[in-house]
Amino acid sequence: MRYTYIFLPLFLLIFLGAGCVGSDVEVVEMDPNDNKAIYIGTRDNGMLYSYDAGISWMRPQDVDLMEGSINAIEVDPENTCAVYVAKGQSLYYTNDCSRHFEKDLYVETRSEVEIDHIIADWYNKETIWLGLNNGDILKSEDAGVSWKTLTNTDRPITDLLVSNADSRIALAGTDRDGFYRTEDGGETWVHIEKELKDYSNAKRVYRIVQTGAAETVIAATKYGLLRSFDFGLSWEVVDLVTAPSEVGIYGLAIREDNSDVIYYTSGSTFYVTSNAGVTWSTSELATARDVQQLVVDPENASVLYVGVAREED
Repeated sequence: MRYTYIFLPLFLLIFLGAGCVGSDVEVVEMDPNDNKAIYIGTRDNGMLYSYDAGISWMRPQDVDLMEGSINAIEVDPENTCAVYVAKGQSLYYTNDCSRHFEKDLYVETRSEVEIDHIIADWYNKETIWLGLNNGDILKSEDAGVSWKTLTNTDRPITDLLVSNADSRIALAGTDRDGFYRTEDGGETWVHIEKELKDYSNAKRVYRIVQTGAAETVIAATKYGLLRSFDFGLSWEVVDLVTAPSEVGIYGLAIREDNSDVIYYTSGSTFYVTSNAGVTWSTSELATARDVQQLVVDPENASVLYVGVAREED
């Protein structure tokens, strides 16, 4: 299968979408221990994965994952062959590099409620976090044998982040209700809403990313980009070249080792800053599809994987 290189000054963008797998890509996941292992979830064509940085692609043998929409993929931080996949109401799991999947690690029984986000805890391999489209945040501390609902935000969970510095700290972004934050593994939560009152539309959160040591968090909201140095308790504006609420930002990434380097996309335009937003460089992308995901190669920050998809009706 083909994959597409788009050369920009100092950057190599590898497009994952129509030119690569003939489908709309909604999810891009890189193995944290192997930068050549890339997993993608598509809107209609199931899951695909590559072990050679996108040169060739494979499908899982499980027929359920060869079609339909994949909502989330998570590679275990400690075990490169252990992968979690969310499709609709089911959480799938493999520990043999996608040869076989267990399909009932978690099954949601409520109508129209789906799993949208998965986090495998980097500190405790028995702990898994889930974010659902009805606002529920769930957690298992026994590798999926049992599950506990930690909280309900009443709005869909749009992103879920566990701190790279302390896995007891987690931050959830929501659709139109700001952020929810915990410092005790989900036992109690703080609603981060009033802190956004100066930023119109910022309660609608699209993406959240963090640096490798979690000292900086960047959130893409309907207002624009916001930055936090205390993992979501307080926020400040990242200056952009566009006015607040003028553009939609769905592709977002930050360098793990340098919080000054931020990447985002809006429409067909790619933006990058190397000085925390003081100045930005822009380039037009050679795609008519919307960018849904940006993933930076941690071993070579000039390489970015771009997941693109057509705008949904």
